[in-house]
Amino acid sequence: MTRHLRLPALVILLGLIGACNDGPEPSLADKCDLPLAQGANRTVSERWYRVSRDIIARREPGPLRLARHVALVSVALYNAEVSALDAEQKGGSVSPVGAAGGAVSAVLTSLYPLDLAPIDSASASERARVSALSAECITRFTNGVTAGARIGAGVIASAATDRTDLVWAGPAQTGPGIWTSAPPPAQPLSPRWGEARGWFLTSGSQFRPVSPPPFGSTEERVALAEVRRLSDTRTPEQLKTAQFWGITTGTLGAVGIWSDYGFELANAALYSELRTARLFALIHMAAMDAMISCWEAKYAFWYIRPNQADPAISTPVGRPNFPAWPSAHSCFSASSGGVLAANFPTASADIAARIQEAGEARIYAGLHYRFDITAGQAIGASVAQMVNQLAPSEGIAVTLK
Repeated sequence: MTRHLRLPALVILLGLIGACNDGPEPSLADKCDLPLAQGANRTVSERWYRVSRDIIARREPGPLRLARHVALVSVALYNAEVSALDAEQKGGSVSPVGAAGGAVSAVLTSLYPLDLAPIDSASASERARVSALSAECITRFTNGVTAGARIGAGVIASAATDRTDLVWAGPAQTGPGIWTSAPPPAQPLSPRWGEARGWFLTSGSQFRPVSPPPFGSTEERVALAEVRRLSDTRTPEQLKTAQFWGITTGTLGAVGIWSDYGFELANAALYSELRTARLFALIHMAAMDAMISCWEAKYAFWYIRPNQADPAISTPVGRPNFPAWPSAHSCFSASSGGVLAANFPTASADIAARIQEAGEARIYAGLHYRFDITAGQAIGASVAQMVNQLAPSEGIAVTLK
């Protein structure tokens, strides 16, 4: 994967967000929870993430429900592990690994009742990991699954009132410089998503940047000219970068890219099961809040896409049916990257480069002005800073609103 501009200011900001050490952690493994191996899929968090990813990516074509559902899965998993450990400390016999699986299974089954086969298969695989050890271990695992299922049900119950299902009845904004939707029956994607309840946000407008440049202003014309120039002279490497960050079919798109990178960092640092689970809960809670913030700003201004302002601009990776400003890829990437930088400060420079590349990719794709990227990065960085400051300590469950 290529790397582009490395924004010194962003490197500094990411280095200052949080102060966690990226060193090895002791695992939660005991005689019934198999010791954590090295490499990919070493934690139950990662194994269940990949099951979730395959199901969610197959069912969710858009970025919003995708981000929401991965957050629900990761919060349920982390809270279940915390609950299991608390029960054990009080003399119970509950497996955190079983609890994690029970929680994720409950969430996925509720969201995707037609996908029971892969969910059941993953559950059976986790059970097989302990079934050869002892009857006591099987009982402990089963207790964990039951306890985790209750946690997952609680997460789903809370999500039922998060206002992500608000219906938009119009009207759309009109006029010069205003983004226009694809022709009917297409509808703008979730204009009221900015009213959704976040994990840490007080409101969708909490981190709204200043307004975008007026359409027709010098700043807008210069930014549009840059997009047109790149469209006319797009190199194979720039196209490859645009396609990498624009991929959606069969993947979680940018969500999956940042999740995979996070697991790479966590595995290299030998993160424990619990620390890994917490990390991914925070990444995806931040992403959800960033997308709420991003959508609130998008539909406050309905800013025109570059290819609508200049139809000669080509868009090789598709045309999202929502306004341009700010860039959702940058909102998401800066929030995810900011959480990762707090946990892995020695990786801050590489994280900043990836955030910048995600933004550049959308300019190469003809979909965004540079000021869309800057505004999205500002939202994402602010959300990450908030999450890092307000996040519960390791071993403390996420409080559901």
